[in-house]
Amino acid sequence: MMVGRVLKKLQKEMGDLNLREVDILRHPRTAFREGITMIPTLQQGERRLSGIFLNEEKIRTFLKQGEQD
Repeated sequence: MMVGRVLKKLQKEMGDLNLREVDILRHPRTAFREGITMIPTLQQGERRLSGIFLNEEKIRTFLKQGEQD
């Protein structure tokens, strides 16, 4: 999974990046409760980024915007 590799890389660069993975097949209620409607979905606070083609640039931009909020 490309997103997983990018997140692991960014986690090494950004020491304060906490990751949590939700397996929506095993925990569909958690996914529903948290508003996850697409795989993959990244969530930072109340903000979400989802899409089939999330590249490193999109993920970095999303995370940096969250730092500014």
